[in-house]
Amino acid sequence: DKVPANIDGTQEARLSDGEFVVPADVVGHLGNGNSNSGAEQLYSMMDRVRKARTGNAQQGKQINSSNMLPA
Repeated sequence: DKVPANIDGTQEARLSDGEFVVPADVVGHLGNGNSNSGAEQLYSMMDRVRKARTGNAQQGKQINSSNMLPA
C-alpha cells in the first residue's frame, strides 16, 4: 500500500503497485446501469482469470517465503 491516491479529492486511499480502481460509472456500465451487477461481472472475471492461471478461483494464500527457499 505504497501508492497514494484519493477518493474525490477528499478521502485518502492507498494502493499497492499493480492494483487499480475501476470508476463507479464503468462498473455500472458493465451491469447495464446496475453497479451491483457490474461488480458481480468483475468478480466473475477475476475468478476466471485466477482459475485459468492457477487452477483455483480463489486468491492464493500468503506464505513465508523464507520457509521455501534453500538456506
